[in-house]
Amino acid sequence: MTAIFQPHSGGVQEGSLFRWTVGVIRIMYGILWLQQAKWKVPPDFGMKAGDGLWYWLNQAIQYPTWSVHHAFLTQVVLPHFILFGYLTLLTEAFIGLSLTLGLFARLGGLVGFLMAINVTLSVLRVPHEWHWTYFMLIGYSALFLSFPSGRMLGLDGVLSRWLVNKRGLGAQLLLWIV
Repeated sequence: MTAIFQPHSGGVQEGSLFRWTVGVIRIMYGILWLQQAKWKVPPDFGMKAGDGLWYWLNQAIQYPTWSVHHAFLTQVVLPHFILFGYLTLLTEAFIGLSLTLGLFARLGGLVGFLMAINVTLSVLRVPHEWHWTYFMLIGYSALFLSFPSGRMLGLDGVLSRWLVNKRGLGAQLLLWIV
């Protein structure tokens, strides 16, 4: 157990328990995003029935958290709701697939971090919502952005071994993403 916490070249030595834990939590978090993407149903995203994404957009407008965010929702998102419905669906599907597969997991963490901030701002003042849920969404995304978690039980491990000897700025950027 102490091998997990012993320093190794200036960092934490990644024991197998650590790698498995990070990989499993990343996969579960990715599945959570996929599950949330599943109820964003085209073509109207709940507009006709008054449910789904349409309902939650209206909750965010009715219970604003921040005036700038509220203005964006009412002046940009609401008039172009269907477009933003598809963007939301695609974004959440990307986050979910990226983190579940461990493929470009840092990028998935970054997009998840930004999306989680948006979701948090949208529901923070909605009655009966447990705000700590949304803070955890932000925290997990920040965690998976902060180090190469996709290399643990993920496809980023395969890509990183292939990229390690490649030269050029593009390869180095891609190596950081994986």
